[in-house]
Amino acid sequence: MQREPAEPVKRPPSGLASQHAKTSSGRHGRLGIARYRRVASRLRRRISSGEWQPGDRLPALDALVEELGVGRVTVRHALDLLADEGLVARYRDRRGSSVIARPLDRRWFTLALDRAALETHSAAVTVSEIASGPWERPLPVAAGEGRPSDGYHRVVHLHHHKDFAHPVAVSDLLVDRSLYRMLNRGRPSRRPILERLAMRHADLGRIQQSFIIGEADGELARRLHVHESAPTVELRRTILDRNGVVIYFGHLVFRGDLVRLDFSVDL
Repeated sequence: MQREPAEPVKRPPSGLASQHAKTSSGRHGRLGIARYRRVASRLRRRISSGEWQPGDRLPALDALVEELGVGRVTVRHALDLLADEGLVARYRDRRGSSVIARPLDRRWFTLALDRAALETHSAAVTVSEIASGPWERPLPVAAGEGRPSDGYHRVVHLHHHKDFAHPVAVSDLLVDRSLYRMLNRGRPSRRPILERLAMRHADLGRIQQSFIIGEADGELARRLHVHESAPTVELRRTILDRNGVVIYFGHLVFRGDLVRLDFSVDL
């Protein structure tokens, strides 16, 4: 492959999204979306594995069509998707498309295993409120996960990251009622709840986290600007004080294309 630095075509960020909406209605549209997303996955894996590296020029459109056994429109839509993800740049002339980043370069959220990692994640994030109000139902935790407090306040946030145009996560949180009142004296804050708890030196005893791979339903897809059934990572987070009382319970859903799990094992 040849390395060919050049100015990429400037494409409107919402262009492919509007095509998603147009083709998502009807049986044939759904089949078309599945096909070009499968093609995009194959091309993305070549970038992830290092077969195609930043600066490399991709094979010509006709070569990809012949290799993958799909139509030109399908390949174009797949390349548009990778361009929207910031992985490739597309050009108007005969140079075609070039790799400009690897998928892991864009994946911002790693499952935090300590307080320092949590603070690092929140530094580039702001939140906007979707819903807020008292919680009148039982706390949705098992008996061994902690004791409930006297009452909770529910708040739903959209999370925004400085490096991404669209929201990166949705959080549905239950916070101890007295702690929530303490956090919200004065003007509403755009800082994440967990960061504000740490800054106020709340009694944070233990944090429990688990995550599963899921997919976006219609409501999540609209809020996170992804297609329905796009991969998501659902994080369940429980924080106890030093007396074993649950002071924070959260269900957070992240865009799957922005999440990575990093860990090391000392052998």
